[in-house]
Amino acid sequence: MALAVERDLEAVSSGMAMWLQSRRGVDTVTVTRCERPAGGLSSETLMVDARGTRKGREYTESLVVRLAPSTAGAFPEYDLAVQARAQEAAGAHGIPVAGPVEYEPDSRWLDAPFLVMPAIAGYVPGPMPVRDPWITESVLAAEGVSRRMFDLLAEIHRIDWRAVGLDHALPVRDLDAELAYWARYLSWYTDGAVAIPALTEALAWCVAHRPEDEPPHSFLWGDVRLGNIIFDEARQPVAVLDWEMTAIGAAEHDVAWYLTLEATQTELFGRAVPGFLDHDEACAYYEARAGRSLRHLEWFEILAMVRSTAIMTRLAYVQERAGKPPLLPLADNPLLDLLSRRIVEAGTR
Repeated sequence: MALAVERDLEAVSSGMAMWLQSRRGVDTVTVTRCERPAGGLSSETLMVDARGTRKGREYTESLVVRLAPSTAGAFPEYDLAVQARAQEAAGAHGIPVAGPVEYEPDSRWLDAPFLVMPAIAGYVPGPMPVRDPWITESVLAAEGVSRRMFDLLAEIHRIDWRAVGLDHALPVRDLDAELAYWARYLSWYTDGAVAIPALTEALAWCVAHRPEDEPPHSFLWGDVRLGNIIFDEARQPVAVLDWEMTAIGAAEHDVAWYLTLEATQTELFGRAVPGFLDHDEACAYYEARAGRSLRHLEWFEILAMVRSTAIMTRLAYVQERAGKPPLLPLADNPLLDLLSRRIVEAGTR
């Protein structure tokens, strides 16, 4: 399901042709393809192929163009420059990314700033791994994909963010700042409609049970999902995508985000992916790779459920107001039941 409001592809093609002439020095250029890949629930992502001549020689290029949504989106603010800086830093430390990434701040080309990066060939897993034949083809293949995802996460978290000055480029949020950010989000996400009490109450629980000691900070990927990784034919990662939620904060945020999304899908579909590391195996494997212990993970998982459910609820509002079927029912959302149950279970321990 795509964003509720999308840009006109002909206008994007025209703007990109002019951008390529100006920024790439292309003499003549024709955009032969401009289309949206499947998905795209937050930023708008476009696949652009161009050909022409440059200095008398044939020119061809396949690009990915990423823009903030033109109207309502999943987040109140989009900082593409931050995403570009995070992607650059990751790539400079050996993380496979789509690079080089170029940030274009001038709005004259597409009526908004945008990112440009090379298109990377490979396979992007679907949003529901348990229903993706590429993942479930064999238990051994699924286990390898699962381990490589945690390898990537540990490698990202080991980057010395202070040494490369990421604290001056990315948001830095301790636990209090993180909780404050999501309190503001819950004041914004309905656009004036009645907020969902269960989400507000769940965040209040997180505030009341905030860990007293702060885990060490790391460079965070943010939206940790298999669907944000491109794999090659050998199921090796060739590009980590979507740095929209990047920040400096506790590494537990990234680990909990992935584990919570997987646990939610397991609950909803009644089964996990055979071969995927289970919760305890994943934690032990990550700790061994990252060289550190995970702390207060249950609390981080509940906060991750609040965050992910709030975002999905926001997207449901956006789709509903655009006259499209919402991703999840607003009145009887099963994710809210799961969240309430996790909080009850945490209170009994």
